Amino acid sequence: MARLYYTALRRAASRLVGAWSPSTRVAPSVPWLVALTLLLLGVASTLASHVDLAWDAPAGALTPAGYLLYIWQEPAAVPQRVDVGFQTMYTLTDLADGATYTVAVTAYDAEGNESDAANRVTVTTPMGPTLVSPPPTSQLPGPTMLWTWTAEGTTVAEWWVSIGTAVGAHDLLESGSLGEACSLAVNGLPTDGEVLWVRLWYRMDLESEWQYRDFAYTAALTP
Repeated sequence: MARLYYTALRRAASRLVGAWSPSTRVAPSVPWLVALTLLLLGVASTLASHVDLAWDAPAGALTPAGYLLYIWQEPAAVPQRVDVGFQTMYTLTDLADGATYTVAVTAYDAEGNESDAANRVTVTTPMGPTLVSPPPTSQLPGPTMLWTWTAEGTTVAEWWVSIGTAVGAHDLLESGSLGEACSLAVNGLPTDGEVLWVRLWYRMDLESEWQYRDFAYTAALTP
């Protein structure tokens, strides 16, 4: 039996290749190539866009040459495939906030024969801090705005806001540290209908690294 479980949420590199088509490679005559059974044991409730996975090797005298992970974001029908080699731990990265992902695992032998897929398990990533007002993707009503945001139930020790005319730019505003404040009044914004980008910076405590989320808006359009 193999068990797949989520041990924590943290960053690491991933290699996503190909699509899922294990049925053409299954070789039932190989003794250990049987369907693996996965169990979801837990999901850490921290803010991040990555999930650590771990699973048990199948029981039996023969050892698989490696494992394949199949990952897809619901409701996609075709997953991406990750060849993780012989290791039984792996970290998925660059996952979208508030999205649901399904994961399955197979084993393969030295000839490339692949087992049936294990039963699927799912995980939903946390939503993360977000701007509340004005609503993201909306058009601003004028050159002066009161921005408000929320930590979505997470403890945030410090905020920072930058606004620019490109993703990550701060040519319109660099707020500096806002402490624990969850609002900021901004004057002098463009009124030419261009796209503006707001980057909401945050960190969980004063010793941790800064994280951020980007939000797009359309500037007010004044004749």
